[in-house]
Amino acid sequence: MLRTIEETDTELAALEDLGQSLARHGHLTMMVTAGTGPRLEVLHRTEPGRSGTIVCQRDADGTAWFWWTWADRIAPARDLDRAAALIDQSLQRASSVA
Repeated sequence: MLRTIEETDTELAALEDLGQSLARHGHLTMMVTAGTGPRLEVLHRTEPGRSGTIVCQRDADGTAWFWWTWADRIAPARDLDRAAALIDQSLQRASSVA
């Protein structure tokens, strides 16, 4: 399904807001706009091997969600705090297992 420019702009803005929220959790983030669509690269600051890529896309109902690139839904884009906390927990948990 093709996204409109307005949808892509909204998704990009949501990813930028998420990046700011994740930075407050101590993560390094980088927005990537080349390729298939915008995505946010997230790096665990103290465990550089722990990272993830987040995209923002709409579900069948039109609600924007943050997703891991392996197609696991994280949280609705309107719930930045929850999304940032879940991403932080996932990266923390991954670093304690490694």
